[in-house]
Amino acid sequence: MKHSWRCSPSAPLMSLLPPGDYAGVKHALREAEVYYNMDVNCLDPLGRSALLIAIENENLEIMELLLDHGIHTGDALLYAIRKEVVGAVELLLSHRRPSGEKQKLMQEIGVGDYQFTPDITPIMLAAHTNNYEIIKLLQVTIPRPHQIRCDCVECVSSSEVDSLRHSRSRLNIYKALASPSLIALSSEDPILTAFRLGWELKELSKVENEFRQEYEELSQQCKRFAKDLLDQARSSRELETILNHRDNDQSEELDPRQCHDLAKLKLAIKYHQKEFVAQPNCQQLLATLWYDGFPGWRRRHWAVKLVTCFIIGLLFPAFSLIYLLAPKSALGRFIKKPFIKFICHTASYLTFLFLLLLASQHIARTNLHMQGPPPTIVEWMILPWVLGFIWAEIKEMWDGGFTEYIHDWWNLMDFAMNSLYLATISLKIVAYVKYNSSRPREEWEMWHPTLIAEALFAIANIFSSLRLISLFTANSHLGPLQISLGRMLLDILKFLFIYCLVLLAFANGLNQLYFYYETKASEEPNNCKGIRCEKQNNAFSTLFETLQSLFWSIFGLLNLYVTNVKARHEFTEFVGATMFGTYNVISLVVLLNMLIAMMNNSYQLIADHADIEWKFARTKLWMSYFDEGGTLPPPFNIIPSPKSVWYLLMWLHNKLCRRGQPPGEGSHKCENLREFTVSEGRRRELQIVLMLQRGVRKSSVGFFNRLQDVCVGCDQSSEANQHRDLCFFNSFYF
Repeated sequence: MKHSWRCSPSAPLMSLLPPGDYAGVKHALREAEVYYNMDVNCLDPLGRSALLIAIENENLEIMELLLDHGIHTGDALLYAIRKEVVGAVELLLSHRRPSGEKQKLMQEIGVGDYQFTPDITPIMLAAHTNNYEIIKLLQVTIPRPHQIRCDCVECVSSSEVDSLRHSRSRLNIYKALASPSLIALSSEDPILTAFRLGWELKELSKVENEFRQEYEELSQQCKRFAKDLLDQARSSRELETILNHRDNDQSEELDPRQCHDLAKLKLAIKYHQKEFVAQPNCQQLLATLWYDGFPGWRRRHWAVKLVTCFIIGLLFPAFSLIYLLAPKSALGRFIKKPFIKFICHTASYLTFLFLLLLASQHIARTNLHMQGPPPTIVEWMILPWVLGFIWAEIKEMWDGGFTEYIHDWWNLMDFAMNSLYLATISLKIVAYVKYNSSRPREEWEMWHPTLIAEALFAIANIFSSLRLISLFTANSHLGPLQISLGRMLLDILKFLFIYCLVLLAFANGLNQLYFYYETKASEEPNNCKGIRCEKQNNAFSTLFETLQSLFWSIFGLLNLYVTNVKARHEFTEFVGATMFGTYNVISLVVLLNMLIAMMNNSYQLIADHADIEWKFARTKLWMSYFDEGGTLPPPFNIIPSPKSVWYLLMWLHNKLCRRGQPPGEGSHKCENLREFTVSEGRRRELQIVLMLQRGVRKSSVGFFNRLQDVCVGCDQSSEANQHRDLCFFNSFYF
C-alpha cells in the first residue's frame, strides 16, 4: 500500500505519539473509527508512520493499541529489528498471527515503497545487527547463495536483469551468514562453520573485486569469532577437547587411536586461520606437546640447549637402530617424541649436506677424462639418503593426498630436488654402460650424459642447501625473516612478469635494427663471436643473443661500443644507443626501484604481524612431526622394520580371515568399538558444548563493542532466562 499524502505536523495522532500519551492515542483512534476524520496510516514529514514512531520510542503499549486498530505494518518488523527493539519484534511476530503465518509476514516485507530493499529479510537484518535475542525469536535459517560461478537459470537471469542488485544481494546474504550470533545458534560446530565461511569469503574477495574490502572484512570477522571462542577454554583438558574434536561424518571417529591428533587444528591450518592457530592458549598446548619429555626446556641456558641438541644429533643413528629393533621400548618411545624426531631429522639432513660437500671437493679423485666413471665412495653414501628422501615424499603424498602435497611450496622444492637426483643417477648409469673408454674432456659432445649429470647434480646441490632455510621457522629470530623471504619471492615473480615484457620489447627492436650487421667469427679478433669474448661483438645479431645481452647489461657487463657498426651509419648507431640507454633507464631506475618498494612493503606486512605469521608457520612445522609415522630419518626409513612387517601381516590376516569369519562375530566387535567410541565422542562433545556456551555469552552478543562483558540474553535479566538460553543452545548440539 502506497501513501499519496502526508499528515500535517499538527495532526492529533502524530502529536500524541512522542510523549507516549496512551489515553490520547486511544481516544484519537476511536474518533477515527467513528468520524473517519484521519487516516491512521498517514506519514509524518520524515516519512514515518505512527507505528514506526512508536517503535522508535519503544512504546510497546501504544504499538499494541495501533495493531489492534488494524494499522498497516509495512516494514515495521524490519524497522524494529534495525532499532534492536526486542519487545517490538516479539509483539509484531505474535500479534493476531498464528505461528504458521509468521513466515507469511516475513514474505510480505519488501513489497511497496519501503526503506529496505526487497532482498533484505527479517532474519538477514537481525544477523546484520548481530542481535542474539532477535535471531532466536525469528528461528528462521538463511539459505546459502549459489556459487559465484553458478550458471543456473536463476543466477544468469538475475545477473542480466540487474548485476549490481545481484551482487549486493549476495553480499547481504554473506554478511548475515557471517554473524557470530547466527553461527552460534544455527551451527552444530560453530568453529568449523567459521573456518569454512571465512575461507569461502576470502575466495569470494578474489573473484568479486568490486566488493573485495567488504568480503575481506567479513572473513576477518569469522576468524576473530573462532579465535574468541577458543579464548574461553579454561584448562588444557578443555583445549585438547576442542582441538581434537572431529566431524561426525569422519570415518576416523571410530578409531580410538586417532582421537588425539589435533584434527581441529589441522583444519585451522588448512583454512589459513592464522589468528586461531596463533592464539596463546593454542600455542601453549602445542609447546607442551612439542617439548614433551623435556620439562623446563625453555628456562634452560642456551649453552645447555645447544649441547643437548648436539648430543642427540650425534646419536641419531643409534636411536634409529634401537627404534627399528624395539619400537615399544623406552628408547623407542623416546625417539617418537616430536622434539626428538625434529632433532634426528635435522641431524640426518646436515649429514647429507656434509656428504654433498665432500662430493663437491672430489676427495676420492677418479680419471677426469673417463666418459662413464664409476660412482665414488661418497656418491655411494649419498644414494641411501636420496632413496630415503624419495620414500618420505611418497609416504607424505599418500597420507595427505596429492592436493595437500602440492599446496606446500617446500614439497614442490623437494620434488624438484629429488627429480634432479634421480635424473643424475640415471644419466650416470647410462654413461657408465654406454661409455667405457677415456677421452679428453674437451672432445666430448655438448649433450654428453656425464656433462648433463654433472650440471643437474650441481643444481640439485643448490636446492639441497637452500632447503635448510625451512628449518629457520623453528627459531623466533630467523623465522620471521624466512617468512618475509618467501613473500618477497612472490614479489620477484610479479616483477619478472613486467620485466620480461620490457625485455622482449627492446630485444625485438634492437635485433630488428642490428641483425643486418651480423659478422662471422672469422672476422672477429681471436675468432670469437658474442658478448663472452674479450672484445664483445654481435650483441644484437640474433633474438636469443639480444635477450642475453640485455639481461647481463643490468649488472653492467655490457659495453656501450656494442651499439657501433663497422659501416659509417651514425644514425643507426644513435638510434641503437638511445634504445639501449632507454632500456637501462627503465629496467634499472624504474623497475628495479619498483621491485625494492614491493619487497619493502612485503617485509613491512610481515613485520606488522610478525608474531602471528611466525607462530602459524612454526605450527605447520610442528604439526608435521606430531603425526604418526615418519619417525625414522633418512636413510633408516628405507629399512623395513619389524613393526612394518607385523602391520603388513596383520593386514593380510584381517583380509584373508574376514572371508571365513561368521558374520555376527565381526559385526559384534565393530559394534562394541562403535559404542565405546560414540560414548567417548559424546563425552567430548559435552565438554565442547559447556565451553562454547561460555564463548557464546561473550562472543555472540554485541560482537564488536560488547564482546567481553555481555551474557546470553543481552541484559542478564535472570537465571531462568539464562537457563532457557543454554537449553536452547544445547538443542542444536544434540
